[in-house]
Amino acid sequence: MDKLTGPELRAGIVLAFGGLMAVLDATIVAVALPQLMAAFGTSLTAAQWIITAYALAMVATMPLAAGLAARWGARRMYLGALIAFAVASAAAGAAGGLGWLIAARAAQGLAGGLMTPLGMAIGFGAVVPERRGRMMAVTGLPMLIGPILGPVLGASLLGAGSWRALFLITVPLALLGSVGTLAWLPADPARGRRARLDLAGAMLLVPGIVAVAYGVSAQDSPAVVRVVAVVCGAVSVAAFSARALTHPEPLLRIGLFRNATFGRGAVVLALYAAPYFGSVVLMPAYVQTLRLDSASVTAALMVPGAVGMGISLQLAARILERLGPRLVVGTGLGLAIASGLVQVVILRPDTPYLVLGLIGFAQGAGTGAIMMPTMSSSSRDLNGPDLASGSALLSLVSTIANGMGTVAVSALFTALTAAMTGGGSLAAPAGLGAAAGAAQTATIVDALRLTQVAALIVMALALVVRLRSPRRAPVILDRRDSSANAGSVP
Repeated sequence: MDKLTGPELRAGIVLAFGGLMAVLDATIVAVALPQLMAAFGTSLTAAQWIITAYALAMVATMPLAAGLAARWGARRMYLGALIAFAVASAAAGAAGGLGWLIAARAAQGLAGGLMTPLGMAIGFGAVVPERRGRMMAVTGLPMLIGPILGPVLGASLLGAGSWRALFLITVPLALLGSVGTLAWLPADPARGRRARLDLAGAMLLVPGIVAVAYGVSAQDSPAVVRVVAVVCGAVSVAAFSARALTHPEPLLRIGLFRNATFGRGAVVLALYAAPYFGSVVLMPAYVQTLRLDSASVTAALMVPGAVGMGISLQLAARILERLGPRLVVGTGLGLAIASGLVQVVILRPDTPYLVLGLIGFAQGAGTGAIMMPTMSSSSRDLNGPDLASGSALLSLVSTIANGMGTVAVSALFTALTAAMTGGGSLAAPAGLGAAAGAAQTATIVDALRLTQVAALIVMALALVVRLRSPRRAPVILDRRDSSANAGSVP
């Protein structure tokens, strides 16, 4: 009963295509910024918009996924997003100027923002709740390993060709996914009255989320502009939330957060995703700036974590229904926190990379038992419009937490480095003498360790929330109702 059938597995593979492209394109460009700056003769501040435009556009369309699926069908919208992504990727690969590339990246983000929540809703709607963990093991793997493998793949493509390959590689993948969508994804059910899209809600929520995301991520903008953006965005999102709680067909069903299982899962997701993915920025600083090794060494150090995630996710999917999310996710959190503590204790300027790789494997294994199982168990009791909204909300929580965590960890590390070195920076050790440089490098590593301690404290809060939940999440649907809903796509 817990294994995916052939049609379900094929559907999961198709949906994994979309998730992989959306997540990879959010991270693959980071390693190419120096080449892009040289190609277009521009500054780092301007080139950063190649990344920022994608991220903001992705956040802008995530809230629309549930409403668009309710009106025109989830499979139809997913297919349209895949085709749009292919076109935008081709345009990015053919870009003749910076403005052209930024516009193409924004178009990619608009399509990618739809693919992630739509894929989750289609995948969960195609199986009974008892098999949603297995489906998430297939469709959710790219969401976990993509942020880590993106820079690795980017570095490899840059070494083999030009920066255009970073964008053109997704064109055949998107077209292949489009063919698979038509062949293997369950058709949208016949509909009577088309659901009305909550345009007023969209005008409140979408600009609000984009403003918050801009204020958090646009570190090159003046502080007052960013603060105003965050405040105005938060007010707009709050206005949407108040309206959505009383609207009969809101753009997103915010009331789902009142459900104890769903709300607790969203909190765990945010409290873990922010410090974990935020801490990913520390390894390149440690390897490339402090130890003066290449980007390929950084990429190699990230591989064990990706392998650990993949193995753990598959195991977690098999035991989630039997043991319950409290034990599975709690164990994953315990493993991630324990391995993080070990790294804090043993990290030195010359810690063997083999040891760091083993720690990364353990942290990845913990993450594989946390992220996707949390999403799966949080959505277990949802169907129809609730499932579509729940998928979009969880995708938003994860995406925004990821961005905010990256900014917060980077800011904390920079502040600690400056305070502990008397105003020094990461680049300072290379400009000092041997003894002074070694001493300052050790101090900066201490700042990195303190930053990791702060991240682990937030992760510990996620563990507290998870352990305070019931041993097993309550199930609303009985098995007969679940079977009746299998194969329905919201």
